[in-house]
Amino acid sequence: MRNMKIRTSVILITASILLLAGCQQDTTPTPVTSLFPGEALTPFATPTITPTATATQPVVATETLVPTMTSTPVTYISKSNDSLWSIAAKNGLTLDEIKAANPDVNPYLLGPGTVIFIPAANGQSVAPTQNLPVATPWPMTFSDPLCTPSRSGGTYCFAELLNPQPMMLDGLSAQFSLTDLATGEVLSRPALVPLNRLASGGTLPLFAYFPPPVAVSPQISLQLLTATSVNLTGTPTALQSALVTVDQSGTNISTNGLSVVVNTQAKFEGVEGVTGKIWIAAVAYDAAGKIVGIRRFVSPGAVNPGEWMPFTLNIYSIGEKIERVDLFGEVNP
Repeated sequence: MRNMKIRTSVILITASILLLAGCQQDTTPTPVTSLFPGEALTPFATPTITPTATATQPVVATETLVPTMTSTPVTYISKSNDSLWSIAAKNGLTLDEIKAANPDVNPYLLGPGTVIFIPAANGQSVAPTQNLPVATPWPMTFSDPLCTPSRSGGTYCFAELLNPQPMMLDGLSAQFSLTDLATGEVLSRPALVPLNRLASGGTLPLFAYFPPPVAVSPQISLQLLTATSVNLTGTPTALQSALVTVDQSGTNISTNGLSVVVNTQAKFEGVEGVTGKIWIAAVAYDAAGKIVGIRRFVSPGAVNPGEWMPFTLNIYSIGEKIERVDLFGEVNP
């Protein structure tokens, strides 16, 4: 009986030794697989990682193309049965977005022939139409851009463009920028140009609206993007050089000076038999000479040379009282 107990103890001790030896045979840790098969995991750098050489791809020189803004903003000419709501719906916009892009348009007085600016969705600027190498525009002169906060928290910006070149220019586009001096954040909007061309020595207003939020007292800048000689030769066609005459007697400023109704007529002198649409840009100024409102009208149909075209415009001041209204005109096919 004593011998049996001794043999049993020996067997138990031997089995324990073999079990411990089996546990110590493999010291290599089992690799951990990702919970997301196929996902590339980024290892953390530790002192135990051995750097490996990575082949570097040769650098190939490529031409850098800069997106250019569209030369003319996207616009829509209203018809007799249009409303701002219907125009917004057709373009996938809200009524507030279409009203913000057209602050001078009274939705209750919207008539046929009114030019409506169509912004991109969500208040963004219209995307560049294509990528082209940037061409240096003809030098132009700007007045100091002035911006006025709106009651909704946005900002209206105006400036005047002067053509000092000896030829007529077209393809005009520019960009307003507002820089928050506290944070360095920059907001940019394309300038809306009411007419297509600018004669030598002539002036043309520029306009932009920044929806809220906008920084208080930002730094204002204006950059000319494109300006080319008309027809690339500097020689205007008969329609482009046609002189537009506007009857100035039909301008009536309201008693409070914050609105004006332009109810008058215009005509152009040109080659007999060559018809065209008359474009009118009405610009309102305050007593200090600052622009406080802009509106554009396009004749719904072609007009013959010497034929008077009646039109009506309503302009509303975004700042001080309106002192005077200047009317600019051109003829387009």
